[in-house]
Formats: sequence, C-alpha cells, structure tokens
Amino acid sequence: MRIVTYFGKGGVGKTTLSVATALACAARGHKTLLMSVTAGHNLGDVIGTSIGHAPTSIAPNLDAREVSAMMEMRAQWSQVQDYVATILRGIGTGKSAYVQEVVLFPALEELTTMTEIWRAISEGSYDVVVVDTPPTAGMMTLLAGPEGLKWLLSSVETWYRRLSLLATPVMQALFPSRNPMDMLPEVSKRVSEMRAALVNPEVTSHRLVTQPEPLAVTDGFRLATYHYLYECPVDRVFVNRVNAQSPVQKEGMALLKRKADGLPVIEIPEQAEALIGLSALTTLAEQIFKTQDPLEHSAPAPLMTLEPGSDGQSALKLKLPNLELERLDLVTRAGELVLEIGHFKRNIALPPEVRSKEAVGADYSGDTLTITFA
Repeated sequence: MRIVTYFGKGGVGKTTLSVATALACAARGHKTLLMSVTAGHNLGDVIGTSIGHAPTSIAPNLDAREVSAMMEMRAQWSQVQDYVATILRGIGTGKSAYVQEVVLFPALEELTTMTEIWRAISEGSYDVVVVDTPPTAGMMTLLAGPEGLKWLLSSVETWYRRLSLLATPVMQALFPSRNPMDMLPEVSKRVSEMRAALVNPEVTSHRLVTQPEPLAVTDGFRLATYHYLYECPVDRVFVNRVNAQSPVQKEGMALLKRKADGLPVIEIPEQAEALIGLSALTTLAEQIFKTQDPLEHSAPAPLMTLEPGSDGQSALKLKLPNLELERLDLVTRAGELVLEIGHFKRNIALPPEVRSKEAVGADYSGDTLTITFA
C-alpha cells in the first residue's frame, strides 16, 4: 500500500498533479483511489465528470471520490441529535442550528476526513491512494489530527458527560453502533495506526507543489517546514507552470533550488491550454512520468536524533529545513519539548536520556535545530 499526498497553497495545481499521478499509477496496473479532501472540491471540474462522495470509476484501475466530512458526520449526528438537543435545552438553548454547529465543528470535520483516508488504506481494496489535500491551514489540521484526536479521547475519558456529544461522531465513524466509552482503547489504537502511516516514508510520500514565483516558493517551503514539525518529511518538489523566459520565475527558481537543498525537483512547463478532462491529464501524466515511477520515493534521514556530548551533555537534533528563526518558540516542560513555529505547535516527548536534564542552549545550522541538554 502506498499513499501519495500533494500539498501546497491554493491555486498552484495540486488537483491537476494528483489526477496525473493517479492516472500514471493506474496505467501501471495499480488499483488506485484518487481522493479529494478539500472543502471546496474541484476534482470533478478538472476531470470533466461528476464525482461524488462514493468512489466513482473514471478509468481502468482508477476510482475517484470527493470526501464529504459533513455527510459522514451528519450520518452519525442523527443518532445523537435528540440527546444533544435535550442537553442544550437543559442549559438554556435548544436551537437546531446551534446543535448542528456544536456537533460538526471544524476540527472534527478534519478528523473525520482523516478517518476516511484511514479506511481507504486499511480495507485493502486499493494498492495506491492519491490525496488532493486542502490548502495550508486545512492540511496542517489533517497532519495534527491523530495527535489531536488522542487528546480529545483522553478528555472524553475524564469529562465524558460534557464532551461525549462532540467526540461521538468521530468515534462512531470508526466503530458504528458502539458505546463511545467502550470504543476508547480501539479508537486510540486506530489513531496510532493513522499517524504511523502518515509518518512512514515507506507508506506515505508527501510532495510539495508550488509555482516558480518567489512568494509562492517561500509559502510552499514554509508549509514543508510544518510537515517536518509533524514528522512528515517531503520527498520531492513539483514546480508547476514553469516559463523559462520569465525574469520573475528565474528569480523564483533560484530561490527554490536553494531551499530544496537536495530534494528532487520536477519542473512542469506552462501549458498552452487548460488541462481539463481525462485526455489532457493522461497526456500530462505521460509527460511527467515517462521516465520515472510515479511511486518513486527516497528514504529520508532520521528526523530526530540524540547524540552524546562531552561533560555529560547530550544534543537533541531535529531536522527542520528552511526554519524561520523569528517564527520559532520552544520550551521544555514535564518531559516534553514544546515547539511552536508560526501558528502551529507540537508537543514532542523527550527521549528518556534527557528528560531529567535541563535545556542549556539551542542552535540552528543547515537544516537542523540542535538543543543541548546538561
């Protein structure tokens, strides 16, 4: 099983490349599912045919679907609607619109989407799942989703009466017709499986899509840094709509090659016509993957290592390419390293060897953040 995700800011061509990759995989005999998990689906528009929530066959060995997190959650919401309404009436409001907002709040929408990706890979019906991801904020919620769900389950265990109505749709999406409290151990296990698939480069390839303008390049590689924060290394970069005669693009390409720093870079020339429909997209797939396997990937170096130093010191090294130091905040507390980069934060469990030590210094060089413990 292989998962391929294409990520980047909106409008750079993620959907086009997702379709081209799925077509190339299917043409090589891999049973492939193309999934759009963006809120504003345009997969059907790009392919030129109607695509719905259920898988639709669009070519030999290739199905496509536009995942509706709201549809999945509403299917479960009806089972708890009366209970939620009763609770809310008890605290002074029973408006149905408010009830729906409570049960379908955005974080659970993203987590339900993650559940659908997990289902696609766990049921064994497909060899490859290609995921057309949301723009920056939505994608980061997907990456943080498994850890966030673990936190939610822990909260549910302690404060079940208050939070069970929020957690139930996600848990019932995983295990229908079960008491939520009985589900907790199994849900935690499956959440761990989802995260393990995302961070395993032998299972998942995360690919950056950008355009060769300086601002697009900067935004794209900033998002790549966030991927490394969540232990999802980027294995290649696709540069879309390249025009070698453009002075602005020449500047952007020079910046991109500095930031890529050894990552494979695939350039896709600007097309004379819009790439709409399977015929045009199949031609693009043949151009891009004529001499390379669409599932080709490289094994990245470890993203976190601990190295012993002198005088009892230890150096914890984190690979965070293109880290903008002015956006970094870090602190150690209660056996964890809390890393905040821009608007995104992650709590990382410290290795046992340094949990009782104090962080005495930090340095960033190359693509590595080094924190010294003594």
